[in-house]
Amino acid sequence: MAFDFLGFPAGSSAIVTGAASGIGAATAQMLCEAGLTVIGVDIDADRLHGLDLGPAFHPHVFHTGEPETVATHMARIAAEHGPILHLVNNAGPPSSLPLTIEEGLAQTAGSVQRVTAAWAVALPEPAAHASLVNVASVAGAIAGGPPPSLVAGRGGAAENGWYPAGKAAIAGMTRWHAVSAAGRYRANAVAPGITRTPRLGDITAGAYGRDVLARTPLGRLGEAEDMARAILFLLSPAASFVNGQTLVVDGGGGLAF
Repeated sequence: MAFDFLGFPAGSSAIVTGAASGIGAATAQMLCEAGLTVIGVDIDADRLHGLDLGPAFHPHVFHTGEPETVATHMARIAAEHGPILHLVNNAGPPSSLPLTIEEGLAQTAGSVQRVTAAWAVALPEPAAHASLVNVASVAGAIAGGPPPSLVAGRGGAAENGWYPAGKAAIAGMTRWHAVSAAGRYRANAVAPGITRTPRLGDITAGAYGRDVLARTPLGRLGEAEDMARAILFLLSPAASFVNGQTLVVDGGGGLAF
């Protein structure tokens, strides 16, 4: 019998937000391959329903930034699928959006808190092996953003910093959950570096992308699968004594200056 390092019990299930593409899609696929039932959440109905992940994947289309929508759909998911012990909060707005600080915090940390609260209230008692993984970012964890000279005129978070502020808030919230939810579920986060996803397009064609490659010791961008593997570990019983941590997954790029 093959050694199952992750150790998810048979019949396990997970919710993955932002599951239609990029890190969310890679995470959903790996969880399905690990034998879990996966509820994928996204606002992109076409991409979400277009994922070919087999009968263990169940798409649900809704916006995690809308409080009433979150409450309604999370209750429906719990009713349809029963107790769900694992949650991956990956959904969030791209840094290119021209949000205010208040809007950015509401759509990042606020969204994570809403989904987590709606998930946690439906957890069984006791909830052995229950776990939460939030997707933060090196922006806000160890970095403040790209040099202004590389993103002049880019707009979005480059104008006011809502993105690193929101991602830092997610990391802080993760630590709070790790303490406040003691005995109910573990809470950890991953902080991806620059990752090759549809949002970024061909980032290596520009000065910023070339600069990232030049100072990353491993000499490449992160891939969605790199982040998904880290998420699966933190979510799984293999990480049963890991709690309240933010794992930076950036190929060592944050070490070079």
